[in-house]
Amino acid sequence: MAQSTPDDIKVRVVKPWRATYSPALAVTAGERVTPGRVDDDYPGWQWVVNSGDLGGWVPADIVDGSQIAEQFDTAELTVTPGDLLAPLEHRLGWTRCQAQDGRIGWIPDPCLTAD
Repeated sequence: MAQSTPDDIKVRVVKPWRATYSPALAVTAGERVTPGRVDDDYPGWQWVVNSGDLGGWVPADIVDGSQIAEQFDTAELTVTPGDLLAPLEHRLGWTRCQAQDGRIGWIPDPCLTAD
């Protein structure tokens, strides 16, 4: 039997999700931001605003005072039930996935199931 590789792992969308913010916020390590509130619905996520006045939710553990500790992109995917995606990263109840057309973004875990 062939050994499974990360490229073989797929998740299936079971609930639709529409990307919430456009444009998405991408921050880099060392970037200064204005930190805001922590999300009540998704604990561990914190709202930040960059110097260009663009805001987004990032993991609270990468916010160090008013500075970002690591690179992070808040882009979400718009998906429909039945879509097959490749999971890339999991964080705080969300999974960053790549769609078959190459788009990459975050989706809340309740919208996904292992395939």
